[in-house]
Amino acid sequence: LDKIQDLETKFKAANDDKVKIANEVDMCEKKLVRAGKLISGLGGEKTRWTENVKTLGEEYVNVTGDVLVSSAIVAYLGVFSQEYRDSYIETAMKKIKEKEIPGSSNVSLEKVLGNPVQVRDWNLAGLPRDSLSIDNAIIMSKSNRWALMIDPQGQANKWIRNMEKDNSLGIFKLSQSDFVRNIESCVQYGKPVLLENVGETIDSILEPLLTKAVYKSGGSLVINIGDSQVEYHDDFKLYLTTKLPNPHYAPEVS
Repeated sequence: LDKIQDLETKFKAANDDKVKIANEVDMCEKKLVRAGKLISGLGGEKTRWTENVKTLGEEYVNVTGDVLVSSAIVAYLGVFSQEYRDSYIETAMKKIKEKEIPGSSNVSLEKVLGNPVQVRDWNLAGLPRDSLSIDNAIIMSKSNRWALMIDPQGQANKWIRNMEKDNSLGIFKLSQSDFVRNIESCVQYGKPVLLENVGETIDSILEPLLTKAVYKSGGSLVINIGDSQVEYHDDFKLYLTTKLPNPHYAPEVS
């Protein structure tokens, strides 16, 4: 009986080993399948990475001319139509080639200066997805001056409201009796301001803001708004929109 019990114990242990080995074999087979898929996927990535390296190499060579043209667009062409910008880019690239400055055959502002994540957030906030609207938003974000948007359909106004709604956006009109006091508060506390329905003339009291006439006083950045000296917060932003389809502004505004 003892011998039979001993054999049964060995049989059970052998069966347990068999089940354990079978499980290990199954796990190894699954790992092999996953490894095969991973290797196959990486093989496809190799092709994509090779193409990316080639593209990045070309962009690195052309960055001088591309940035030169893009900077000119930001500085001078914000008020012009897409057709005029395209004409300028074509002429500028010919001049760059004549000067033997490396540059792409066709410059895209979104490709050179755009941030895909930021552009996606702009679109989610209501910015139209056409190239002109995206280029205008890039010009606004890269410019040293505050943007005055010609917005007869109200698209830019809606986009700014959505984009800045979590930042305590102040929405004012020049016709409001207390708009100066409200703007002073936003400047001091770094809150964005949207000035709606701007006409062809802008109150001269805003000229220091438009020109960013900020200076240091007592160790702090300040700006003069009317007769008041207001502490200037770096997070302050100013947006201006007009519903006039073809406004004419004085040189100091435009």
